[in-house]
Amino acid sequence: MLGLATPPRGGTTLTPSLAISEEYNDNIFLDNSNRHWDLITSFSPALVLTVNRPSYSLNVGYTFSGQLYAKEERFNNVFEHQGLIAFGSYRPTSTLRFEVSDRFSYDHNTNVVAQGFSTGRQESWSNSFTTGLLWNVTAQDTVGLALRSSVVRFLGQGGGFNSDTYEILTGYDHKFTGRLTAGFHYDFQYLDSQLDGVSTTHTPKVSFSYRLTPSLTANIVGGPAITQIHGETTLSPAGVASLVQDLRFGQASILYSRGVSVAGGFGGATDTQTISGVLAISTWVRGLILGISPSYIIADSLTSRQTAQIHVKTLTVDLKASYQLATAVSIFGGYSFFQQRTGSSSTTELQVDQNRVTFGVQFGYPFHFN
Repeated sequence: MLGLATPPRGGTTLTPSLAISEEYNDNIFLDNSNRHWDLITSFSPALVLTVNRPSYSLNVGYTFSGQLYAKEERFNNVFEHQGLIAFGSYRPTSTLRFEVSDRFSYDHNTNVVAQGFSTGRQESWSNSFTTGLLWNVTAQDTVGLALRSSVVRFLGQGGGFNSDTYEILTGYDHKFTGRLTAGFHYDFQYLDSQLDGVSTTHTPKVSFSYRLTPSLTANIVGGPAITQIHGETTLSPAGVASLVQDLRFGQASILYSRGVSVAGGFGGATDTQTISGVLAISTWVRGLILGISPSYIIADSLTSRQTAQIHVKTLTVDLKASYQLATAVSIFGGYSFFQQRTGSSSTTELQVDQNRVTFGVQFGYPFHFN
């Protein structure tokens, strides 16, 4: 957790905090053939900076966790986990906005770092950086451009393969009515995997967004993904479909996506499909936040000529709750289930079933500056 649930306000807010938690993990090696449980005590300082000005905003949060293992004491580490989230925007005019964001994660749980896929317990880190602009050409027309880089690294001995992904994202959208918006998009991806070399993907797409009711919105973006890898050109569907429902007590959403990406530490370009949902309850009881977020992912190699064949399925279910007892004190708890199955034709086979239960208390206080 990067801070207490303090409502944002104008000016500058700095929130230091400290979380103390206990976790039960029934598969610390993320490997069913070497299954061991442990109790893990964590001490997690965090610092969150929020700046809100008429023309710009900045939100930055950093946390690290020192962890003590009850059984596997050799894993005790002051910096067992690190996380950084940053987002900034600048609006020089009423029609032009620049945005930049960065997300860094360091962990020994590879499914935390590597986009929901596990290659076992291994020191690893990832970083995703995005910068872009939105230009409202007219009241109905918007042009967007973004650049994104994603880096995944696996250190020491283990089964994870490094990868670098670079993307150019472009789009034009027109607002036809108060409910309907449609547009054209073009994405280019350059993927360099330690295992499988370089692949390039061109994805022209059309998009539609329709507000079905004042509180329900449907979004569809789709087109062909044209990928060149090892001298071969493949064609696969790509896109995103989602429903977002605003509720009196929060928000619910469901999403399906498909596209070419790297399957975490398994390496190589894959045809990846994801079905996910989020239910967030934030206004039912004052100070109480509840959330559930299931996700099911399927990743398959694009061609039979790739260096390694990948056929992997993962299921993740996260349940989280926090309650703000006072301005400076919150309690929290959560349950996380992770399951992974690799097919018999996969070059790397790793079956995982993991349950994690966490509860703790967080102390912190927001300091406001005008």
